[in-house]
Amino acid sequence: MNQLILAATLVATINVVLLLGLIYMYSLILIRTRASYTAGLLIFAILLLLQNVVTVYGYAELSGSIGSGLDPLLVGVAVCECGGLLALLRVTV
Repeated sequence: MNQLILAATLVATINVVLLLGLIYMYSLILIRTRASYTAGLLIFAILLLLQNVVTVYGYAELSGSIGSGLDPLLVGVAVCECGGLLALLRVTV
């Protein structure tokens, strides 16, 4: 596994952890408020979690098949997503 795919895998794994935290917080808020907006955020976070789990699995299984020209793009997408999740986490806490 080359270094950039390893970096993308690590950042995607961090995204999974952040999403688990968001799902936990959104669940607590939903139980207290029953707000439909929070329910939508919870569904979004669950679907994004599923996408990130598949991404981590895909990077691990297909790392030799992914063209090296895509590696920087994959890292960039994962880092941007991580930034967005950190922002969501910050405004949620």
